[in-house]
Amino acid sequence: YFQINDIIIMGLLKNRIIKMGCDFWIDTEEDAPSVVTRMTGIQPSWATTKGEIFRTRPHNAIPGKVIPGKFFKQNLWKLSGTTYFEKDDHLIPFKSIDMLEMIEKQKSSFQKIFRNYKYKCLLHFCYTNRHKLQFRIPPELWKRIAPYGLLVDFDLYLLSKSKKNNINRIKAGTEMGCTLYIETGKNDPGIVTEMTGISPTRIKRKGYPDIPYTELGTHPVFDEKNVWFYDTFDNRKASKYFDLVYQSNEILDLIESRLESFRKVFRRFKNSGLILHCSMGHYNFQFRIRPDMWKRIAKLNIPVDFYLYYISTPYFND
Repeated sequence: YFQINDIIIMGLLKNRIIKMGCDFWIDTEEDAPSVVTRMTGIQPSWATTKGEIFRTRPHNAIPGKVIPGKFFKQNLWKLSGTTYFEKDDHLIPFKSIDMLEMIEKQKSSFQKIFRNYKYKCLLHFCYTNRHKLQFRIPPELWKRIAPYGLLVDFDLYLLSKSKKNNINRIKAGTEMGCTLYIETGKNDPGIVTEMTGISPTRIKRKGYPDIPYTELGTHPVFDEKNVWFYDTFDNRKASKYFDLVYQSNEILDLIESRLESFRKVFRRFKNSGLILHCSMGHYNFQFRIRPDMWKRIAKLNIPVDFYLYYISTPYFND
């Protein structure tokens, strides 16, 4: 629904610049959306009233368009945050800071609202034409959002020139997984097993050949770090909406079964975290982190990285 000059945005994307932003919405159920404005003094960017004739959202000088015979189904209060552009380097930070600062300034009012209404959400969006997207949620952000019980959604859009390419991708399957990694510095990775009683699914030892990469090349490739890994994987049919973060359930259960031991590990070895990875066939990929999962991860005080790969097909020539 973001009406942007195609030439400008495609020019930015060619230079590996990614358009991102964060919106905030509250479903006020049977109450009018204006209840949020009365309690906080904050005017919404957009609001809908259940039963009202459907209209598209206005953009700049372009007015919204009324669609006869279609009606809004929700009472919704929505605030748009700052849209920004990020260089597509390694790990891109998703920013919710302006929304969080607004909530924290009106903390008591918003806490009352959050108790009254079940569905409230921080919606992050991202437009890219890159086949690979990597971003990080740092531990500080997990801890700041956790107390509010918010849904956190991510809408990621791959901008493709080819409709044929888009249709073909949807038919592809999706592989998802989660990895817990712990870099042990000068210590052998086996120290994590000694401290937790958990055996890794794989390890890397500094100076030892990295077997998968060595087999692909003509000369040995040696690992540069000592790392302990625990991996899980899942294959499923492609669908429009994934609870990607729930791939971490098995690993979170494992950590929580030895919580004090893992906390000692995380305090000792700072370069630790979770990686959620997904190879997908969808050009519009959405996933949600629910409040219960957000709180579980926040307690661990570790970063979570998301590695998302769009599956290439014979039609992918853009």
